[in-house]
Amino acid sequence: MFQTDGDVNTELLRAAAAEANRNYKIQSNDVLSIRFYTNKGEILVDPNNFLRQELMQSSGGGGRMGNQQIGQQQERQDYLVFPNGEVKVPMIGFLPVAGLTVAQADSLFQSRFETYYRDTYVYTQVINRRVVVLGATGGSVIPLPNESMNVVEVLALAGGMPANGKAHNIRLIRDIASPMPIVQVIDLSTIAGVQKANLRVMPNDVVYVEPFRRVFNESLRDALLVLGAVTNVLTSYIVIKDIVN
Repeated sequence: MFQTDGDVNTELLRAAAAEANRNYKIQSNDVLSIRFYTNKGEILVDPNNFLRQELMQSSGGGGRMGNQQIGQQQERQDYLVFPNGEVKVPMIGFLPVAGLTVAQADSLFQSRFETYYRDTYVYTQVINRRVVVLGATGGSVIPLPNESMNVVEVLALAGGMPANGKAHNIRLIRDIASPMPIVQVIDLSTIAGVQKANLRVMPNDVVYVEPFRRVFNESLRDALLVLGAVTNVLTSYIVIKDIVN
């Protein structure tokens, strides 16, 4: 599975990793978690309004009040980025976000909500970023909670390096659905191999840990399958022969 003769398109991998370092760009079909707050996010640091009550008391109750907070403990709201790159947000409608970093999207949402609320604070996360781990680990989908995760962290989340896995032959595959996927063979068995490899992962990467082949077990299994098929044929032949006779 995923056999290669050494590294494939290593330079493209390095270029893609360098681009990733400039921050993840929102894409179509991403799912965004967007939280909106007023008064510069006051509710985040003063969830029980203690600070506001103290200010009101010290000013004799005549302190200037800002906009009413958008919920005391606001639940997470998830929004899908449509194939055209737009996301539909309550009150402000459709906004183009594909190609923007999360920080740029925050600024865009904030500027639009300023029409309705004063000193808006917006916090956005991309919650569907993930990496697929296959091979000796058995297979799992690992969410990426941040933008700086590496292969070692992903393998740890997948259960660690399995005993039947080849630590010297791990493949990091990027753009697997494209006509020319980017592949890097990673050697985690030595410090030199770790230092040489580009371990940075990106959303939708595939990490494949090649398992050790147990030739004897595989050959025995195949032989048993053939023997079983031959036995079934002979049994059927004998039964039919007895019926005929």
